Amino acid sequence: MKKRYLAAALALCLMMTCFAGCTVQTEGTASSGKAYNLVYQCGFSAGGGPYQYASDLSKTIVDCSGGRVTMDCLATNSVVPTVDMLQAVSNGTLDCAQMTATNFSDDSLGILSALPLGMTFDEYMGWYIAGEGEQILNEVISEVADNVVAFPCGVVDSEIFLHSTKPVACLNDMKGLKIRGVSDWANIETILGVSVVSMDGGECYEALSRGTIDGCEYSSPATNWAAGFQEVAPYMTVPGIHQSSAAYLLLINKDVWNDMDEQIQNIIRTSCLAMMAKNWADDRVANAEAWLKFEELADQGKLTIYTLPEEDIQTIKEVGARYYQEKCESNPLFAKIYNSQQAYIQATKSWNEAVEAGK
Repeated sequence: MKKRYLAAALALCLMMTCFAGCTVQTEGTASSGKAYNLVYQCGFSAGGGPYQYASDLSKTIVDCSGGRVTMDCLATNSVVPTVDMLQAVSNGTLDCAQMTATNFSDDSLGILSALPLGMTFDEYMGWYIAGEGEQILNEVISEVADNVVAFPCGVVDSEIFLHSTKPVACLNDMKGLKIRGVSDWANIETILGVSVVSMDGGECYEALSRGTIDGCEYSSPATNWAAGFQEVAPYMTVPGIHQSSAAYLLLINKDVWNDMDEQIQNIIRTSCLAMMAKNWADDRVANAEAWLKFEELADQGKLTIYTLPEEDIQTIKEVGARYYQEKCESNPLFAKIYNSQQAYIQATKSWNEAVEAGK
């Protein structure tokens, strides 16, 4: 059975579980009847797909609680800056927050949401839901913010590898180019000979149009199309091996969580599970639609789409493996997460290969 059918089946099962939680919330769980008004900020600007996913989560929790929970989704920087959200939840400035770990101030933890050459969407879902992912998540977060409970609450699709103003058909074409990069991927790009430029994602469009940078990685096809990169960058390169997926996290102040009764806690847990499936399904559809638009531009001669050669992808993987080995040796917190994820990947590798062979 192909992965898309497996994913669809999982999405259906999780959504049915969530709806069941909405309709039988008084059976078998302790309910105090208490109402909770939560201050909830997400790490994304209003209007985009990630903000919509964060808003979907809060709406699901509110609806399933029968009105016992209220939590309007506030856009990033509404109460605190994005990089301060983890500590803001810990100290009670925010009751809860939804974001990616790549926005944490400690870059040891970014791997909890995304890693260049790291987990695919189904591997993140498996590691978090059936593996030790959620346990590892809370163990490592407690080392930097000790008053937070965390849950995986979403997973989204692959990114575009590069939008550029110059042709990038292979790794050699990237050498010496000024390319926007972040975190671990920026370090790997530097090893590969790229002249990495650090800048906020919101600055990429203008930087490309002015020639400040030659290329950028930003997000998925749907998000990139909405950002308009096709208007200022006539070249695009895939696949997005620098980020094949990303996982969202719900952070809740531990005192707030402990004050909740069992019914509300179960509603939040189940809503997070359901959103993992729904986010991916929505994102895949939106990206497929956007990809067709990019292909249409290519057919019109207005955009050139390149696919990295397999040998270049293998080179990137080898460079990445050495980089992560060195980072593990110097960063125990990163190593704890990385080794757990790699163990999950290896444990499921043989069956995954058998499934892929059947395509």
